[in-house]
Amino acid sequence: MPRLSVIVPVYGAEKYIIKCLDSILSQTFTDFELLLVDDGSPDKCGEICDKYAKMDKRIKVFHKDNGGVSSARNLGLSKADGAYIAFVDPDDYIDKDMFKDTITYLQKTDGDIVCFEVCEVKKSRNKIGYHFDENKIMTGCEALNFILEDVIDNSPCNKIYKKEVWHNVSFPHGRRYEDVATIYRTFAQAAKVVYLKKALYYYIKHEGSATAVNFDFQRRYECFIGYKERLDFALKKNLDVVMACRKLAVETALATLTAFYAKESDGYLQEAGEIKKFISGNIKELRNVRLKTKHRFLLFSFVHCPSLHKIYAKLSALSKKVK
Repeated sequence: MPRLSVIVPVYGAEKYIIKCLDSILSQTFTDFELLLVDDGSPDKCGEICDKYAKMDKRIKVFHKDNGGVSSARNLGLSKADGAYIAFVDPDDYIDKDMFKDTITYLQKTDGDIVCFEVCEVKKSRNKIGYHFDENKIMTGCEALNFILEDVIDNSPCNKIYKKEVWHNVSFPHGRRYEDVATIYRTFAQAAKVVYLKKALYYYIKHEGSATAVNFDFQRRYECFIGYKERLDFALKKNLDVVMACRKLAVETALATLTAFYAKESDGYLQEAGEIKKFISGNIKELRNVRLKTKHRFLLFSFVHCPSLHKIYAKLSALSKKVK
């Protein structure tokens, strides 16, 4: 039985997957299985996965109909035999010592989850944003508060987990921003979470349309659902970070409503109404919470002058297109 299961959801990454797989197979820590879940990829990714499986007995390939990254990761979780779990996306790559350094640190500290840093690669520039000034050991409760406050990010890929923290946890099928809705739940099942101040994961920042992402209502709505679920969780557990969760959920709701106003569509009237109701129900609770100027303006316009919010949304979308 391998000590580590590495899960890679594979879709549309033919241009990048060889570098990804090579970075995994060249790890200085070798006691792992590599689970490649071909999520009905329309390119040659499936063939590449099968080719690699013939070269290395640690690789297992699963071909399935396209169902999205959540369903691919969930299938990987169901097939994992390792004591530890790691996720790598097929268009990224990892440092050769990632597995060795993280698992060594987990064993040294008796941690259930280890978090580490991501190096963002964009063209010829690399960028690292450190979460803490030094290595850190946290109780599960402390780390849960940090992730719910967005001090620790939601990415599944810059963490390695004991398999036990994934008990009864899965990614929501068919939703984007699935990490927002999922990773905090593994923290809730951890007794100890540790942080290793090393950049071991390389995230490839692809060129794309900021306008398409920022003003995609359905995408934003799915993100809002995740933050709303986190608020509901904090309220149910009576956590100290309820107000922080409420603030993040309302900010996301305002961004989602902005996307709706930017491209108003009758097909999303029900969802837009749900968001308006949520904002209205939480405004009083945020009365004494310090908000950024942008969010104060959006809340003011939501209450007093909705047409101002609509004008802001249209101008914002237009400015992004011009850029």
